[in-house]
Amino acid sequence: MYNAKYVRNRAKWFRSIKPGEISEGHFRDSLKFKSISVQLREFNRTYGIKKGVFVHAKYLPDDSMIILVGVTLEEREKELSDRNFSGLWREFLNKYER
Repeated sequence: MYNAKYVRNRAKWFRSIKPGEISEGHFRDSLKFKSISVQLREFNRTYGIKKGVFVHAKYLPDDSMIILVGVTLEEREKELSDRNFSGLWREFLNKYER
């Protein structure tokens, strides 16, 4: 379904995402997802703000994969303030899924 590559450096992977981009990563097992979630939250609060990007994640534990979707900070603010836009980032996934 996806063309995921094994992720060795999570921080580098997060930093590589730009608004409008999708990136998929494969991990040895889904037990690492909780720590990845914490790292991604910290990224969004610090470096993501400086870079002007908010990174959403879709977790696929059965496949040990995570798909990242980058949106602009303006899009993120719209998601938070208007419920009609809360799942807008998932539309990127619908276009991307094969």
